[in-house]
Amino acid sequence: MKLPITGGCCCGAVRYEITAEPLGGINCHCRTCQKSVGAAYLAAMFVAASALTITGNYKEYASTAASGHIVHRGFCPECGSSLFGRNSAFTEVRPIAAATLDDPSIFTPTKDVWVAEAQPWDYMNPDLPKFAGNFTNH
Repeated sequence: MKLPITGGCCCGAVRYEITAEPLGGINCHCRTCQKSVGAAYLAAMFVAASALTITGNYKEYASTAASGHIVHRGFCPECGSSLFGRNSAFTEVRPIAAATLDDPSIFTPTKDVWVAEAQPWDYMNPDLPKFAGNFTNH
């Protein structure tokens, strides 16, 4: 994979650069992710927090996840694009909304999580492992 990996919001006001290989990726089907991105699921690529540089002003919305952890979801205040997050339990890792990558084709999810909350019209790749909740709840 060619580094750096870059991406940003729809209007270009917020940009980011990733300088290390991604740590993994998931499709999260929880209701909070559905609402935050306005779609059936959030395709999230995980990167080391130390490898992520953000330019431009963004806002964050904090909410309590089903796990009980606080999740901060970063978005552009100009165009509303959902960009990245922070989780109070995993401070060294940042999830990036894969659709905001300049080249989203580099994203490869390895599992579907929170499928218990998936919408009935949400088609999931049958080849990916499914978890009813987080990574450890089948």
